[in-house]
Amino acid sequence: MGSLDTIGGSTGGGGGSVSPVSPPSPTSESVASGGSFTAKTFGAFTDSGGRISSYVATTTSASGSTSWSGSGLGPYTASGSADGDAGTLSLTARDSGGNDLATAVHTYTRTAAAGESFVNTLTLDVTAMTSTTLSAGDNTVDGRNVYSEDAGVTIGGGSGLTPAATRDAFISIDDAFTNKETPKVIELKIVNAAWAGNGSSNAVRARVWSTTAGAGPSAQTRWYPMASGAMRHAPQWQPRYPNLTGTFQSSGGSFDHTGDSAVTTWYSYLACIRGTWIAWISKTEDVPTSLADLMTPDAFTWVLGVNDYSVIGTADYWPSTVLAGVYSQAAGSLGTLTRVRCWEFK
Repeated sequence: MGSLDTIGGSTGGGGGSVSPVSPPSPTSESVASGGSFTAKTFGAFTDSGGRISSYVATTTSASGSTSWSGSGLGPYTASGSADGDAGTLSLTARDSGGNDLATAVHTYTRTAAAGESFVNTLTLDVTAMTSTTLSAGDNTVDGRNVYSEDAGVTIGGGSGLTPAATRDAFISIDDAFTNKETPKVIELKIVNAAWAGNGSSNAVRARVWSTTAGAGPSAQTRWYPMASGAMRHAPQWQPRYPNLTGTFQSSGGSFDHTGDSAVTTWYSYLACIRGTWIAWISKTEDVPTSLADLMTPDAFTWVLGVNDYSVIGTADYWPSTVLAGVYSQAAGSLGTLTRVRCWEFK
């Protein structure tokens, strides 16, 4: 409950009648963000006995700092209002002895400005795509480019995308992004049938690349079970401007998800804020709720690095082609890409 602001105003009159006093019907006003409240004049109270001697207006603020000034039935004028303000302006009729007779209520709200947030721009169920046996190179499945390093890899029809060990397979997701400058988040849900062993030789990577040739900004989560019983996440990125090639570099650190070495379903997250990649994995969905949430550091989230882009202040950083895929190190620890979701900050 906010502040109470009482405004007095006399009408004169009075009388000793015991006739009932009734207020006018409640009213309300809602204005859009940036709008202004209309001056409020209350309707007449029913007072056949002439008992009303004065009116007292009270502002009850539910949120914000709007106040009202005026006297009698009005008009009452709002001041100090801002987006998100809400409350009631009440007008109480009193008799000559200061006793409350009846109260009229006017409710007011001013819509809060819409805040920017991560907006879901693509949800792709890979298992629901048309069942297709891929040829080596570029393929078109359901109008979407699917690149496979090998022939014979299947996609859709109830199954996800599972390339052989040390081989790549990617799906185009460039239609998910409309603004090259805005922060982006890509989620890849990858499921392992089993783990063949411990250590980095069994690593699975969720990859986001800008081209199949390896040019442009790219990053990957990389996770594998440890003999300690933990699942280790050691992500990598490629620091380069879009038209340059390069190799993946390690983040310089890792995080062990204690006791999770047997978990076979992981959600990989790769976020890009222009030239900076942020990566994390989770056993459950862990989509950032805001830019502040994304930028709040924690033990299991890694800022991978700033790409070496040579033209600052242009819209050229983010490529027009974006691919999301999976790469597995060992045949006994193959990961299957089952879903891709994307968000863009708007």
